[in-house]
Amino acid sequence: MSIDPLPLLWLSGPTGAGKSSAGWEIFARLGRSGVKAAFLDADQISLCHPAPDDGTHRLRARNLAALWPGFRREGMDCLVLAGFVDTSEEVGQYTALLPGAAFTVCRLRVPHAELRARFLGRGWRPDLVEEAVAEAAAQDRSRYADLCVDTGGLTAPETARLVLDRLGGWPPTVPAACPATVPAGCPPTAPSGEVPLLWFSGATAAGKSTVGYEVFGRVHRSGVRAAYVDLRQIAALRPSSEDERRRLKAHNLAALWDGYRAAGAACLIVSGEADSDETVRDCTRLLPGLAPTVFRLHASPATLLERVLLRGRGGGPAIPGDELRGLDADALRAVAARAAREAAALERAGAGDVRLDTDGRAPDELASQALAHLPPPGPSPLR
Repeated sequence: MSIDPLPLLWLSGPTGAGKSSAGWEIFARLGRSGVKAAFLDADQISLCHPAPDDGTHRLRARNLAALWPGFRREGMDCLVLAGFVDTSEEVGQYTALLPGAAFTVCRLRVPHAELRARFLGRGWRPDLVEEAVAEAAAQDRSRYADLCVDTGGLTAPETARLVLDRLGGWPPTVPAACPATVPAGCPPTAPSGEVPLLWFSGATAAGKSTVGYEVFGRVHRSGVRAAYVDLRQIAALRPSSEDERRRLKAHNLAALWDGYRAAGAACLIVSGEADSDETVRDCTRLLPGLAPTVFRLHASPATLLERVLLRGRGGGPAIPGDELRGLDADALRAVAARAAREAAALERAGAGDVRLDTDGRAPDELASQALAHLPPPGPSPLR
């Protein structure tokens, strides 16, 4: 039985053009309107280092195609993808592997002076600003996109509205696929030997992503090819139920690991909720050959409040869909109080294999402590 292609909107453009922010805004807007939309940031499905020999775009294209069936089974109507690309040949790597998607590629453009100011405003690697501007100039000469939208001077919500206006009624109405007609894919086969799975969990603002990514960097810089997955970033589907999101996390984690393993990854680092044995079982039963260690990051109420307020002011890494950014002080304090209750419940339950207290401790120190808890890694020098 044939399956009608579903719309995929790809927002591209140079570093600093606002791809992820605008993409998330479009995704959220569609979800509020009742369209069952999914969102992916291409960077989040290619975190495998040292990079595979056949290139990042090939890995991203394979992983995007592997995630597609899971979203379709949960009733996805369309998908918004944010990610860099700069040639028609690179776009073709994705379309060739995903005939079930109807691609629309939209390039976001920002005047170079504003792009320079945005880049420097991030406070990250200011030495790369001229490279980013040169990248933008090359994009202006490109012809890979279906349309180009100038977003100079616009906020992310304004950019989202302009893009949708320019698209004129995206996504088009398509018949919904019956979940039973969507191929489930083959279960992954177990590799020889056990591969470490390091899972960082904890309450909101406990530091899961920060510490997990620090461990990821430590492992791949040691020469071991490692992969990193933020569970929240691979299960963005709105509107959706908790059960749908749990199934998506399990399916999509397994799908990504299959791609990373094929690329030679010898270690998987995951950050995300592991608040019950059921959550861990849902994911790890699809990951044969992995030896999981669940680290529960714990922080005091005062530390959680400090971190939540910082994120609300825009501090910390820029993560698509961080809904703490821009909240007022009362709302942030309510989030911090809820996080403290989460932390207390996890503490009472004794969740996780290893407890890491994060109060007053830097990510690199916590990474060292996490790696020290691992059993002897055999041929993989993870320490």
